[in-house]
Amino acid sequence: MEVSEAIRNRRSVRKFKDKRVPREDLVELVDYARLAPSGMNKQPLEFVIVDEPELERELFAYTSWAGALDWNPGMEERPRAYILILINPEVKPVTEKRDAGLAAENICLGAVDKELGSCLQIPSEKEEIRKLLGVSNDRVISLAIGLGYPDQETRLEEGSDNIDYWFDDEGVFHVPKRPVEDILHVNKWQAGEVN
Repeated sequence: MEVSEAIRNRRSVRKFKDKRVPREDLVELVDYARLAPSGMNKQPLEFVIVDEPELERELFAYTSWAGALDWNPGMEERPRAYILILINPEVKPVTEKRDAGLAAENICLGAVDKELGSCLQIPSEKEEIRKLLGVSNDRVISLAIGLGYPDQETRLEEGSDNIDYWFDDEGVFHVPKRPVEDILHVNKWQAGEVN
């Protein structure tokens, strides 16, 4: 798969099939994350794979989905694995949030290549997650990525001024993206002028 194809096909998935994700695929996604850039090459990130069915069901209870919608997936639609991104402050990171974002995108793009869907989340119930997974108190829980085989069609809506995503009556998830002409400035920024 070409990188450009993976970028265009990567959308957040909110409904997953009841099918386990092979552990070797999850380990390979962490390997992709490990190769992402890191400020001053501090490499402050660590990763927790959660793929044991009982544990991922419990973890699902501490996640929230589609913040712009009044909707959450049902238990049967949940991801079948997670990768949590942790920050080790002992290495004195300088760009840890950016590092986590870059690593997360490598995971999400790698997931597309494996025909997996992904959904990136900032966990709100971090202490419950810490207890559930036994995460050391000296590690910061940064991001969680839900992973699984998609059970929904997701459609990119190009050139929309409306940024609200939605499910249509057939269950297709629509994700609008602003037109490149509205966000691109060449050589200098000009208010109201893109060229």
